[in-house]
Amino acid sequence: MPYLAWSDDLDTGIPELDAQHRVMLEHVNRLHEAATADDTSELVAAMDALIACLRDHFEFEEKVLEMIQFAGLEDHSETHGSILDRLRDYRTRLQTASAPEAEEIVDALGPWVVDHIRHDDLDFGPTVREWLRDAAPPGDPFRELVGDK
Repeated sequence: MPYLAWSDDLDTGIPELDAQHRVMLEHVNRLHEAATADDTSELVAAMDALIACLRDHFEFEEKVLEMIQFAGLEDHSETHGSILDRLRDYRTRLQTASAPEAEEIVDALGPWVVDHIRHDDLDFGPTVREWLRDAAPPGDPFRELVGDK
């Protein structure tokens, strides 16, 4: 059983974001496996992959929020920057962490990823879907990217 598993309460209703979130959980699961195996090189590689995944995810998300003129974009973007800074700090710490320290870091990181999805990304899902319904031109390729519920 994976350390973190996808659940319906994480579903934003935006297929592309949900797919990205699932990949984020996979990276955290990879981190957890490396931490429990006390494999520092895999731990750092997994953290690098998570950081790259989140950077790409945040860029996509901010483009979506800009497109719909989301009122909280600036705050959301600042949160993204803080998150990436924190992850880079974790990466540095993981390079020299003992197995228990690495597991502690991953145990803090896993719930945080889930909380970010639940409390940050779920907040704008209805706004994106409303924009698609009311403002997106028919046939807009953006609809395919985020879904059309």
